Amino acid sequence: MSGEKAIEYDYGSCIAFVIGLQLACGLMAGFAFTGTVVVLTSLGDPSTFLSQLSLAIMYFAVIIFLSALFELHFLNITVSMQSPKPIIPCSGPLAGWTVLNRSMFIGSSLVMTSIPVMFLLKNLVLLFALSMSAAVLGNVRFYFRRWIPIRRAMEAKGIV
Repeated sequence: MSGEKAIEYDYGSCIAFVIGLQLACGLMAGFAFTGTVVVLTSLGDPSTFLSQLSLAIMYFAVIIFLSALFELHFLNITVSMQSPKPIIPCSGPLAGWTVLNRSMFIGSSLVMTSIPVMFLLKNLVLLFALSMSAAVLGNVRFYFRRWIPIRRAMEAKGIV
């Protein structure tokens, strides 16, 4: 080694930074969801163009912030897998990690489909079709683009 010193990377600070970003994305997704529900329920006639435009913008904000939240969650998992000391608990069937990931995915999917159903309750059929197709395409994209590669990497490291 001729006197070379190994550089240690501080994974904890990276994870703390990403957790802060996750908090901000979760807060903004909650704000956009609440705004969508309030606008949808407080408007007398939500079928006007401007009402539907504002509802669509807020719904897509919910989708964007929730997808950013999941990207950051899987970034934390990726960083945790790179750590020399295992951060992800490996006792039993991943000590609840698969259950946590599945629950987050299902909960997010339910939130992303609940708003289009609310659009349908107000007879906003076009907005329902647009938002439901965006929700389905977003979930399918996320599953194949993020979940499968992370799952394979975890299996390769022997975590799953």
